Amino acid sequence: MSGYSEEEFQSFIKQNRDLIERMMSLQKEVAVETLSAGREITHEAVGSVVDTAEKAREKTEEFVKTTYNMFTDPEVQKHFMSMGMEFMAGMSAMMQKAPMPDFVKDAAGGMEQNWKQSACKNNDECARRKASRQKVNIEVDPQPAKTEAAEPKTGSVEIVVTDYTKTE
Repeated sequence: MSGYSEEEFQSFIKQNRDLIERMMSLQKEVAVETLSAGREITHEAVGSVVDTAEKAREKTEEFVKTTYNMFTDPEVQKHFMSMGMEFMAGMSAMMQKAPMPDFVKDAAGGMEQNWKQSACKNNDECARRKASRQKVNIEVDPQPAKTEAAEPKTGSVEIVVTDYTKTE
């Protein structure tokens, strides 16, 4: 204890006990307040991080949903299908012009035809599909010609085909 004897040190503590206890008490209070403030700051920081993470998650979900809806929009899909069909038609035309054997050119033409049929089969808006679902209106003469005997009718009957797919 650098220059003080054990007795002198104990005497100093006895004489200054109240002062030493107050100093220790003040240090303890400061330590408790510092710890409490640190906990409070930590809880606020954690709360802020959780809020920020939740907002980021919501914005990410919104972005993903918007992006998904953008790519699956029927109008966009229609253009992508048209683009794909044009690309396939261009590749087929290029193959027809390329210096290739006829069996390769036939295969390219068949591939384009198969692709068009498959695309039309899976597309309710395909013009060829609409044409094949066309309703036929058959008009029959309401006053059949009277015959003397029940003879089978011969001759032609006029059939009128009306295209209900066209809107005017």
